[in-house]
Amino acid sequence: MAADVPRFAAAIDKVYKTAAAQDVLIDAKEAPRGASERDTKRYLEQRFQQRLQRARAALLQEFRNHSVVVEHEVKKIREELTAKLEEKYGDRIVQLKAEGMEATVTITKLREEVARLKGLVDAQETYLASVKHRNELESKEKLRAEIAQLKDDLGTSKQEATELSHQLMSRDELVVQLNNELEGMEAQLKSQAAVHGEESMRHDEMARGLKLEMEQQQAEFAAHLAAYRARFEEYAAKTKAQLQIQDILSARRQEALQLMEDERQRHTRARTKPTPRIGEGGGLEAGVEAACQDYELVDARYRVDDMGMDTS
Repeated sequence: MAADVPRFAAAIDKVYKTAAAQDVLIDAKEAPRGASERDTKRYLEQRFQQRLQRARAALLQEFRNHSVVVEHEVKKIREELTAKLEEKYGDRIVQLKAEGMEATVTITKLREEVARLKGLVDAQETYLASVKHRNELESKEKLRAEIAQLKDDLGTSKQEATELSHQLMSRDELVVQLNNELEGMEAQLKSQAAVHGEESMRHDEMARGLKLEMEQQQAEFAAHLAAYRARFEEYAAKTKAQLQIQDILSARRQEALQLMEDERQRHTRARTKPTPRIGEGGGLEAGVEAACQDYELVDARYRVDDMGMDTS
């Protein structure tokens, strides 16, 4: 991934040089006032070069950031996979390598033994050829038995060498299979890294959308709270005014009731004139006053409604 940075930079430089070499078209609207055509062209070329340089720097920085992040993720995943594979198959691979080395040593020894036996057989055959003329009848059967024994030993050694070669091939196939699995896991990790990058971008977009939605909700809540406070203040002002009106009405009602009570007392005193039976004490003779009893008048109010009006 890091090797793509120079190629990408070279491509951008090529585009930059191609665009920088193009002629700048002069527009009378963008030209400075009171400047010549040459100054205007130089001004536009400088602006064009500055924009190209800023675009190139931004593209390079973005590509480097992306390359570093992806390479770091791939390296991290590869290290984790290598550690897991070494933990899972490390002992087995070491054991297979050790067994392969032992098998190689054994095969080498067997080959040396076979070569030694072949040399021995050749020596025996030479010896038999030299002795055949002297003692052909006496040692013929003995030599045949020895040759048969040597052939049996040689066949046994070849069979063992074949078995060891087969085991070594099986272990080599197992190592190749493990290497193929490792390559497959590396490819899978690369694809997972790409998917992880896409998911990270989607999550970032989702987070920005949720943040924007939350800000909108907060703004709506603030507006709703301000409206509620305004309504509450208006309600409190109206309630306070109503309470003041109720206090004024209660005071007026109390004054009216007191005036009506005073008027009732005056009316009562006006219609209770002094008589032999009715009047204030001390207005009769001693004998008559002793025989009379004073009336007990109980205070009573008019039947009034909630507004203080007479309902009697």
